[in-house]
Amino acid sequence: MKKFLTFLFAVAAVFLMNISFFTTAEAARVAIVPLQTDEKEVKRSSDFSSYYWDMMVERFKYPDYELMDDEKVADLIPDKGLDSFDEATLKAVLEKADAEIIVAMRIDKVYDEAKNRLTEPHLLCHMKGEYAAYNRLTGKYYQKKINYNEMIEEVLTIKTDWQQEAFASTLRRCLNRTLEDNRKKKK
Repeated sequence: MKKFLTFLFAVAAVFLMNISFFTTAEAARVAIVPLQTDEKEVKRSSDFSSYYWDMMVERFKYPDYELMDDEKVADLIPDKGLDSFDEATLKAVLEKADAEIIVAMRIDKVYDEAKNRLTEPHLLCHMKGEYAAYNRLTGKYYQKKINYNEMIEEVLTIKTDWQQEAFASTLRRCLNRTLEDNRKKKK
């Protein structure tokens, strides 16, 4: 009898561990607009596009988020890209995509200038663009003009990729702002 009760207890424990006592929310559907770059002003546009997608996949992980098919989202966008990153434009694309969150980014210029008047050769690094996102769950629209300027020693560019680091840190900050209200709401 003792073995039978132990068996029943083990079965009940396994059963209860696999049942969720709390309702689980559905994953928020996320529409990622492909990165828009000016091919004349951005020499490494394919690199930026791959950095962009890598960060989106890393940030919007299942089960909290469900990334929509990028081809489906790209079909909703005009061939020349979004003219404006205003709230109305993002809401229109969001409605067509039937998603809860939309993220869009454009890089207009990336360049550096050599500054050799200083004791060590330096590079003046520039990146210009725009980021926008709309979160239907929180009703928040976030838009940021990207205007990155930094002076670094030219020697440092041998071991680091300033363009990739600047792009990643800017995009990470923007995504954090987009999702910070979402995290507060879930708690």
